[in-house]
Amino acid sequence: MAKNTKIPKYVTLGPFRAELELVPPDIMTDVAEAQGTVLCRPPYKIYLDREIIEDGGLNAVNVMIHECMHIGYYQYQLKDKEEETVVNSFANFLTELLCRSELSQWFKENMKGD
Repeated sequence: MAKNTKIPKYVTLGPFRAELELVPPDIMTDVAEAQGTVLCRPPYKIYLDREIIEDGGLNAVNVMIHECMHIGYYQYQLKDKEEETVVNSFANFLTELLCRSELSQWFKENMKGD
């Protein structure tokens, strides 16, 4: 079920501003073997399977959160960190993503379920 709110052109997460780009599904699956992918270097970009995002709902929310979490992992430099550091960092990151970012309204609409 497609939702009304369109994704913004970018999302700001801490010091990072990542462009959000919808990509044809055949490119995502045939070339990247993924539903999304992130470039964690300037210019930051999140490529997303257009069909999944345009269909909306919980699958789209999952893909969007998954790809954004890669930026959080990079932003907080979480490789080899202790559990409490990882959990605290992701809690802070998810609060920013879900409540303050340009995607907050999109998430609210799409988290209502399928």
